[in-house]
Amino acid sequence: MPIAQDLMDEMIRKRAAEAVQAQRDKVRDLTGTALACLGWSVLGVACILWSAHTTNLAFGKAAFYGGLGIGFSGIIFTLLAAYRRGEKRGDW
Repeated sequence: MPIAQDLMDEMIRKRAAEAVQAQRDKVRDLTGTALACLGWSVLGVACILWSAHTTNLAFGKAAFYGGLGIGFSGIIFTLLAAYRRGEKRGDW
């Protein structure tokens, strides 16, 4: 028995609205992820710049390598978390 046309149209409209909402959620999450990555990189660069500014060699080395660690690990973990959220939502 075929589905009635009015029921089919309602189902199509509902799925189209859900697709728009899913796309909006994905874009919002990826925008937040990009901003978080930008924040981590700014924080890492700030530590590296502070290492160039300080006069103490031990503090300079600690700030430099800390800046590298903060920048790279923050970006990596942010991207991994975004990937896990996308997997859970079914984006990819």
